[in-house]
Amino acid sequence: MGRRALVLLVALILAGVAAFSVYMFVDNIAEEERKNTEQVVVFRATQPIPEGQDGDLFLQTPMWQQSTDERVDVPDGFIASEEELRAIIGGKVAVGPIAQNQILTRDQWVELTVDITPLAEQIPSGKQAITISTDQVRGVNGFIQPGDRINAIVTIDIEFELLPDQQPGFGIPSGEEGEEGQQQQEDNTEVVTLTRYVLQGIPVLAVDRDVRPKEGERQEVTVTPQEGAEVEDSVPATVFTLEVDPEQAEKFVYAFENGSVWLTLVPEDFVETPTEGITINTLFEGDLVEDIFGN
Repeated sequence: MGRRALVLLVALILAGVAAFSVYMFVDNIAEEERKNTEQVVVFRATQPIPEGQDGDLFLQTPMWQQSTDERVDVPDGFIASEEELRAIIGGKVAVGPIAQNQILTRDQWVELTVDITPLAEQIPSGKQAITISTDQVRGVNGFIQPGDRINAIVTIDIEFELLPDQQPGFGIPSGEEGEEGQQQQEDNTEVVTLTRYVLQGIPVLAVDRDVRPKEGERQEVTVTPQEGAEVEDSVPATVFTLEVDPEQAEKFVYAFENGSVWLTLVPEDFVETPTEGITINTLFEGDLVEDIFGN
């Protein structure tokens, strides 16, 4: 074989290798494209699913529907069959919120491993739970937490029925002359505004939906905002569930129905302190009537 023939043979071999390499490259691209455009079975939520949704109820309702989509648009871990769907979701709960029409995946569901104790089982014998609500300022601006203790102060108007020569002694002018005096004589009553502790050292069972942890347990709460949602400033809690006896429950209801209530947060070593309350006369620690009207 001559030199020219040998060179031609080598050239043909190299051309064949190059052609085969190009063919394989193009075929790989085509295969990848075929995979991406492949239609696969997926399952979507038919309504918004909240965090903690029971998987069994999700399956029974049902809150899902089957559809097809191109493989390139499907997230990893998607559920591809109804058998797989029931095996993955049954007996589990949703990790976080799932949007309507969102494709269901394996990592959206976890087993519930924390024992949930009903609130009723955390109430001691002879006690009961009552829920109150305040605004942010009257509720210590969100610093009250489950397991704390609080006091309640009420400001309330008290009417006294007066005898002809007797008054309750709060230092309020009798008003025997003028229009005010005439009105008082006609009504034969005197109204005194009193501010006083009504309850002290009341245990807090829950704040909003956060329940007091069991003794010896540490409560840790992590909040993860939904993707794409705007993160707003936290708002101090204003709803408190308290542990009370029947008489304390009645006092709370009466105070909130008839007066203005403020809460105070107390330390662990708090000891209940008796007080006499405050009226307009004792507020300034002196003889207010004499200071205003003179002798």
